[in-house]
Amino acid sequence: MARTGVTYLDIVQAAKAIKVRGEEPTVDRVRAQLGTGSKSTIAPLLKRWRSESASDTDVNGLPKDLVDALKELHQRIQGAANKQIEEVQQEFQVQEKEITSQLEESRSTTSQQAARIRELEQKLSITETEKRKLKQSLEETRGALEKSDYQRQEALGRIAEQKAAIEEIKQENRDVREHFEHFQQRTANDRQHERDQFRASSEQMKGQIAVLNEQLALSERRFNEQELLYKQGQALIVELNREKQQLSEQVGVASTEAANLRQQAEMQGGELKDKQAEIASLHERVSQLQSESSATRREVHLQQSALEKLESELAASQNRLEQVTDENRILIQEKAMIQGQFTQLESSLKS
Repeated sequence: MARTGVTYLDIVQAAKAIKVRGEEPTVDRVRAQLGTGSKSTIAPLLKRWRSESASDTDVNGLPKDLVDALKELHQRIQGAANKQIEEVQQEFQVQEKEITSQLEESRSTTSQQAARIRELEQKLSITETEKRKLKQSLEETRGALEKSDYQRQEALGRIAEQKAAIEEIKQENRDVREHFEHFQQRTANDRQHERDQFRASSEQMKGQIAVLNEQLALSERRFNEQELLYKQGQALIVELNREKQQLSEQVGVASTEAANLRQQAEMQGGELKDKQAEIASLHERVSQLQSESSATRREVHLQQSALEKLESELAASQNRLEQVTDENRILIQEKAMIQGQFTQLESSLKS
């Protein structure tokens, strides 16, 4: 509820109290006595009291009806002016409180929106940082995947080389077997030929036994050499089989490594797809945050427009208050003119 303000009766009582103390009532002393009120309000009321006090001492010779009528007219005019001033002041106070409340609310909303914008900008910055980190991680994953592909290609190349080496070893084994079989056939043929020659020589050339014995010894030496070659061939076959077994084991290890590399490549491919999906989700989140930021900026702009409108209304209210103050000043001047006319009327009545 708006405060009523200082009335004429308050001014009269304060002035009388000051008079009782033996002092002359002034605007400052009356204001100090009341503890409230503005000088612009107290001054005309105090002037009215002085005028009425003076009229009480000077109108003893006037007709009482005329004096009462003039006083009543003066009081009605003064009361209407005071009432209008109080109503305007109350209305201005209510409007001032409402505008102040709206202004504070708008400022609070603007502050909240600004904080929200800062928060969104911070989230956007964090999102950009995470995006850069994910992009870097994606590049590293791609590099690892390319490295894995390269290693897989190398492993496949090694497997191909080992398969070629195995084929060469197999071919060498076949060549050795063919050579050994040819050697056995040749040895058998040589033995048969020697036996045939021995029979023919024993029947026809008994005189050449020594030569045949030498030939036999030579054949035995050749046979021993052939047996030695046969044993060396068997040892070579065993060694080749052992190398073949080692190569087979190496081929198995290489196959296992290739399978592991394929599995790692598949796992990394799945992780790459997950990273790509996460990056797409982050892109959508960034777009959403940018849309929210744009909407928030538009809302802040609207709040600022509303704040500017409220400030314009406050300025208009202040202008209206100034107009009311001017009207009050005009009323006070009219009151002074009426009081002057009243004084002239009293003077004319006396004369």
